[in-house]
Amino acid sequence: MQIKTYRGHSYSALIKKIKDDLGADAVILSTDCVNTGGRKSYEVVAALEIKPGSEEDTKPDTRDPAAHDRSMVYDGDWRIEWENFKNSFFKIIKNSETGPSITKRQRQVLNYLEKQGVKPEIIMDLWSSMAENIHRPTLKVLGELVPTHAWPECMKRSKIHAFIGPSGAGKTSTLIRIALEERKKNPRWKICLVNTDTQHAGGRLYLKHYAALSGLNYTEVKTAADWQDLAAKKQGFDMILVDTPGFCEQNKSLEKEEIEMLNIHCHLVLSPVYGSSQIDHYLSFSCHKNVKSIMWTKVDEACNFGVMVNASWKTGIPVSYFSNGKGLKNCSAPARQDNLWTLVFKKKMSSGNGSWA
Repeated sequence: MQIKTYRGHSYSALIKKIKDDLGADAVILSTDCVNTGGRKSYEVVAALEIKPGSEEDTKPDTRDPAAHDRSMVYDGDWRIEWENFKNSFFKIIKNSETGPSITKRQRQVLNYLEKQGVKPEIIMDLWSSMAENIHRPTLKVLGELVPTHAWPECMKRSKIHAFIGPSGAGKTSTLIRIALEERKKNPRWKICLVNTDTQHAGGRLYLKHYAALSGLNYTEVKTAADWQDLAAKKQGFDMILVDTPGFCEQNKSLEKEEIEMLNIHCHLVLSPVYGSSQIDHYLSFSCHKNVKSIMWTKVDEACNFGVMVNASWKTGIPVSYFSNGKGLKNCSAPARQDNLWTLVFKKKMSSGNGSWA
């Protein structure tokens, strides 16, 4: 395990530096708020588990043997242990009168987010950002925490978009919704639906059926030669939407070579009904992909939305799209700051046609 200590006058700046240095998997071990020369400063201790076989793992171990023995207690279930530690530590800090000063309304916001399942380290990051300028609008601070990039803007950056995520998250339905929305807005567009999941008949037939009904092109990709053929035909389409299998070790339908060759922009499709640990697991599957946004589906089935905040804070990936239920019309909206926080705080989704719970 790699352990480093960071010191500075801004907690949020320290967290950013930790994420830059150690990556999104870094764990905060401790945080101290101290007074140095009449000025408040922070000391944060962070750790990163070194995976076997990595470059850091192969370096000679020059640590003290006793320290090495102590670090071994964090193997296996160390993440769970430190998660419990962070929760306990946060309760102490939250009730401390010496912590950074924020307004009563800002405390209410943080308390609500905590109840929604937002992680303690994120609450502390928000707390520090609010304390630095208590007159700054809270939604501005939240917007920096969870960025949004509406789907229409994502669409302009590439011709080919792939939808990745676990089985059952709603990748195929999301793809069809978007295809129908774009066909309605641009009747002359040539849109191609690409299926790479040839092992499961359900999604394949569903995609093929709606392509035929809506006058959309449909093709299947199984081999490297099929990808080459799609690359050759790319210029003949205005938009290409790619459906992929669910995450598992055996699914190799969309590799780095294809992503780079066709300039594919990947969008991670998730549902807030998944637990925080499950979301982290899915994020680890998608870390090597060219992921440009997160799309949240089935928001009507979730009782809280803290995982949405956690996912974007951990990865920095913006939210682009929301959808509700299994329908294909009037049940989705591009993500913006207003409807994101309406969803989180009021549990309602605001779209162009009104609001739906």
